[in-house]
Amino acid sequence: MSDEAPSGDPVIFASSVEALLRALGPQATAPVLARFRALGVDLERPDPAYPYELWLQCLRLTMDVRWPGAPFDEATYRLGRAIFESYGETFMGRALLPLLKLLGPRRALERMTRNLRTTNNYSVTRLTALGPNRFELWVNRVAFPQYFRGLLEAGLEFSATKDLVVRVVSCSPTEGAVFEVSWQ
Repeated sequence: MSDEAPSGDPVIFASSVEALLRALGPQATAPVLARFRALGVDLERPDPAYPYELWLQCLRLTMDVRWPGAPFDEATYRLGRAIFESYGETFMGRALLPLLKLLGPRRALERMTRNLRTTNNYSVTRLTALGPNRFELWVNRVAFPQYFRGLLEAGLEFSATKDLVVRVVSCSPTEGAVFEVSWQ
């Protein structure tokens, strides 16, 4: 799989939508599902792919349903963790998560473009070692940095990492996001 940016419009794959439905949990009531259908997303019968901007609308709606009134950064962080955890219950996630545990945190980070491309067609990452267990991870497209921080933390915790710290260093719509990741 190429680490180059893809051509064409950025899309999110159905496995992410399946994870979103699972992340809603008991809040996935008929009225809530109708709100998603009004956006153009049937969570119970997802299309193979959805436009990136529509995905962002779905994330905002999910945060409004799951954590109403929570500060935006807190809600996006919680959602990132919930999406990763529920992704493990999807067909694609059941195939990927045992591999993450086997790889360990460093190799999982080295393969981050490939890992993310199981959920979308646009992610590109670059990893820079800052020390034996300390790295900077650049990601080309991150709308909600705390959401992505939650995804990273949940995934690296799954790989049996101890004393994990994930920190947002920077985030820009045009320059991507940089995360510092360290562990013992």
